[in-house]
Amino acid sequence: MSRKMTLGKKNGETEGLQMNEENLWCLKEDGYDPGLHKHYEGLFTQGNGYMHVRGSFEEGCSDAPQDEEYLRFPDNVTLEKPRHPKSKQGTFIPGIVGRHPLLKEEIVNLPYYLGLEFLSAGERLDMDRCRISGYQRWLDLRDGSLHRSVVWETAAGMKLHCTFTRYLSMAETHLCIQQVQLEVLSGEGRLEVKATLRADVRTNGMNHFARIVPSADSEGSLSLETLTEEGNQIFMLSALEASEAIVWHAENTRMTAALRGECRLRTGDRLTVSKLTTVTTDRDMEEGTARDRAFTHLGHAGNLGWEQMYNRHAAKWKSKWQYADIRIKGDDAAQINVRASLYHLIRSNAEQDARVAICAKGYAGEAYFGRYFWDTEINLLPFFLHTNPQAARNLLLFRYNTLEGARRNARNYGYRGARYAWESSLSGEEQCANWQYADHEIHVTADIVYALYHYVNATGDDEFLERYGIDILVETARYWCDRVDWNREGYGELLGVMGPDEYLPFTRNNAFTNRMVKFSLEQTVASLDSLQSGKPDSYAAVAERLGLRPDERELFRHTAEKLRLPYNSQMEIVPQSDDFAGYADVEFDSLWTDRSRPFGHFISQERNYRSKALKQADVLELMLLFPQEFSHEQLKAAYAYYEPITTHDSSLSVAVHGIVASWLNHKEEAAAFLQRVMAIDFSPEKKGAAEGIHIANCGGLWQLIVYGFAGLASAMWSDTIKLQPRLPEGWEELSFQIVWRGSTTG
Repeated sequence: MSRKMTLGKKNGETEGLQMNEENLWCLKEDGYDPGLHKHYEGLFTQGNGYMHVRGSFEEGCSDAPQDEEYLRFPDNVTLEKPRHPKSKQGTFIPGIVGRHPLLKEEIVNLPYYLGLEFLSAGERLDMDRCRISGYQRWLDLRDGSLHRSVVWETAAGMKLHCTFTRYLSMAETHLCIQQVQLEVLSGEGRLEVKATLRADVRTNGMNHFARIVPSADSEGSLSLETLTEEGNQIFMLSALEASEAIVWHAENTRMTAALRGECRLRTGDRLTVSKLTTVTTDRDMEEGTARDRAFTHLGHAGNLGWEQMYNRHAAKWKSKWQYADIRIKGDDAAQINVRASLYHLIRSNAEQDARVAICAKGYAGEAYFGRYFWDTEINLLPFFLHTNPQAARNLLLFRYNTLEGARRNARNYGYRGARYAWESSLSGEEQCANWQYADHEIHVTADIVYALYHYVNATGDDEFLERYGIDILVETARYWCDRVDWNREGYGELLGVMGPDEYLPFTRNNAFTNRMVKFSLEQTVASLDSLQSGKPDSYAAVAERLGLRPDERELFRHTAEKLRLPYNSQMEIVPQSDDFAGYADVEFDSLWTDRSRPFGHFISQERNYRSKALKQADVLELMLLFPQEFSHEQLKAAYAYYEPITTHDSSLSVAVHGIVASWLNHKEEAAAFLQRVMAIDFSPEKKGAAEGIHIANCGGLWQLIVYGFAGLASAMWSDTIKLQPRLPEGWEELSFQIVWRGSTTG
């Protein structure tokens, strides 16, 4: 069933002046600041699941070359100083990847297809070099459309009001629709228009293009055929229309397809230029060549017409928002920030393609190379479970589809079974170039099993467990039985482990990891027992397919029973690991002299690795996932002990602390954490979106509101909807849709 949750005052009115409804759906940039351009490029990323483009200007940005070649080295991405301080264009199709000599597999930044340039008497519209005024730009979250309005006073004496609009169709996902209108407020003269498809882009300094074939004709059509070094074919095809008669001339280069035309304008005239682009690849699931399908899509768009294309697109977005929206009365800033996070969650998901998941930057930047982390299962999945169960199913199907890659990972480390990658490639193989994380952050393998059961419990899709999940369970259980070491007392231990807190890499029996592994093994045994007793024929088929030995289930059971947990129900403070007390205390006030920067900048890695300075929530994350196993006193003690020594250098951390603060009824602290969560991507001062969206934090914000403020009991542990609301001060009403136990969304 689908239920609408409404919490707070009935028929309450918010005090004070309210923003109108449209403003509560728009992310706005008022006034142009070149120092914030890259931040807004990430924040204004558009997408439809199939493809994504950063919010760059159509005409580009001066002094920001996109073809700089360099060698990016493996580093701590949290602390790494990024290149391209001003602008980095980005065009991403999940699944199109290339090889990096040091960083392994990375998503390819594809040719830039938004190019539209305007020139007056040789002066090119340039936000940094021209005389401009009245600048505004906004992303309409209702339909994912991006708008820009600016007045350009040319050196030749013309005054032009320029308005830009574009969207990536959510209905026809291969299409991008752009429209630019230039109204002459005063003056007259000739105006040149140049439309481009540009392949002079690099990905983390690398050129991944093996062949580029540009083409253009005088009918207003231009195309760019690109072959990547890995053999992927990308075909981009654009058609131009103009409200004035323009004769187009080809100006192709080796890297660029371009058309140039001009017309004469005078005061009161309006020139409208429309650019319709279709993008296809050889990786698409449709039949036919990329080139042929591009022309088919363009013809279909022509038959639909501009109005019907938009209406179909807007209807798709409306159906998404019907289930995803969260409405807040009494806090307009939270309302717009929450909707912005939901927008990025919706657009980053390819709900019909289980060959890909959602990368750590939400396909809004190159920083994490387009790879898949534990974020998917722990931070993102709950949102999709309760708004779009089909999307949640496909995220888990991705893990099933990459099981063979996980098997190869295990073999590479000398183990049986399947070991999921810390940074997963499309095949599931490990891509992390930093050995600390690749070797020791092993909890991801158990996190996936937890997510599998969360999905089954939330949706009632038991068939998924029998058809797909059982293979993951058995193979990961085999890995854990090999990974466990046995002590003299006959108990299993996990040594040399990095838990969620990445600032302690070699711990003994990390509480989070060991509990997740115990859960994984327990569920494997329970599933095999249930399958054998309830469906013996299905069990026999599974045993034959996986080569399941008669003694293996007992090994799984024994390992689960004997795996050590470094805590018990009598402990006041649950230790992060067996050896946590032995790490050095930190004088944060003397070391961390600038709290606006990550703590990791102020301490050497060597010292950090032996200190009680947490990068992110570890024990609190454990308590969030297993709330029924810890008392209120333990939760309270853990929060009081760990929060002061947690640096929150990871974007995954703050939302967890906010939820726990809310559960403890620390309303002021929970509200403060809400502000911090929203600031991670949406604060212009922090410029957090410059390298891409922290998509796990978007999922964390949803969880903070739904699990924290609304107090929804997790479907992992509750068969029925249970709420315990604790709304922040000033919130008069909170309402949202919830999908529960097997319903589907439109």
